[in-house]
Amino acid sequence: MTPAELERAHQSIEQKWYELVQAEQQGASVQDLERKYEKYLRAVDDYNRRSAAYQDKPRKRRFPGVA
Repeated sequence: MTPAELERAHQSIEQKWYELVQAEQQGASVQDLERKYEKYLRAVDDYNRRSAAYQDKPRKRRFPGVA
């Protein structure tokens, strides 16, 4: 997991939210809105998993032996 991958996951969340809002403003059906909302929730779950993996990943210390 890299910071760039985490950023892409975050951008995916924003894109899914934008698509949901646009669909609602354009009068999409309830079924379509529900599908878009589910996609948004999956993107949030994906981001949360990636974020947790990134936080748990051991990182190389710049200066070995220094906390």
